[in-house]
Amino acid sequence: MKKSNWIGLAIAVLIDVFLLWLWFFLGFNRVDSPLDLVISIIWLVAIVAVAAAVNRLERQREKRLRTIYVSSTAIFNKERGLVSLGSAAAAPSVMERILRDMEYGFDLKELPKPEEFNCRYVVQTDEYKAAGGEGGEPTWKGTVVAIDRAAGNREMPFSSRDELAAALS
Repeated sequence: MKKSNWIGLAIAVLIDVFLLWLWFFLGFNRVDSPLDLVISIIWLVAIVAVAAAVNRLERQREKRLRTIYVSSTAIFNKERGLVSLGSAAAAPSVMERILRDMEYGFDLKELPKPEEFNCRYVVQTDEYKAAGGEGGEPTWKGTVVAIDRAAGNREMPFSSRDELAAALS
């Protein structure tokens, strides 16, 4: 979730807690039914449920945005669009650059028509974290789906850049 979403949810929780405290401080709990207390607790539970749901949906959206379609001459990502490859061997490094520079925005590109882009592989990245230090390896886990229209698709999991390169060859 974006920082502004967390701030908005925190403000809603603080307002709810303040109003609940004010309800007790002013003594309304002695003269009023406990319905206000129940409503306040339900509201807190609703805020937590909304935060959990939004966080889960955002993680799913980010995972979909990390999906990269690979052909022999180009790769496609919904955020970056169509990117030409010099050679098929350059695909892992280009994909890594795309994942490292992702902004997870809402301005998405349309998948090219099959006449323009013959997809051979679909790389679904479950987790990607850029390399921490000099010469360090990034954390990169996911699945490569080899598209075979005649014999059926084949899935191959990977957990490193080398495994990804081997699955794409």
